[in-house]
Amino acid sequence: MPLLSRCFIRSALVCLAIGFTLGGLMLSAKGGAVDARVWAWLPMHIALLVNGWLVQLSLGVMYWILPRIHLGDRGRPAWAWSGFVCLQVGLLLALVSGASLWIAEAANLFAPAMVLQAAGIVLFAVHAWPRIRPAIVRAAQGAGDRTVSNS
Repeated sequence: MPLLSRCFIRSALVCLAIGFTLGGLMLSAKGGAVDARVWAWLPMHIALLVNGWLVQLSLGVMYWILPRIHLGDRGRPAWAWSGFVCLQVGLLLALVSGASLWIAEAANLFAPAMVLQAAGIVLFAVHAWPRIRPAIVRAAQGAGDRTVSNS
């Protein structure tokens, strides 16, 4: 498995753990165990579970499993790594925006966090676009070298 795929998947698991922890804290606030202001973390919780867990896991698997362009060449890895970095910085800013319970100005970091996450996904899509193509299936051995498009 390529290094970038491992980074995406490990980061996705970290986001899953943090997102579930935040969700647990918000649920315990319903029972009165913690301050009810933690419900302000709901947008951050959603961003971590959707973009941090689902999207990152999907991108990591996609980088690994999409067809290669030429004999092991995965295309433009600089675009994919840039997408990874933008997504991580965006998720980190979303996490820091949770400090708005104590520092009001931290809430202003959530919008740039979403923009960075979207930019990371777009950068990865630019990388992956040339690798998205129909699968070519070899015809049966008796049919010779003909190829049939599987669409």
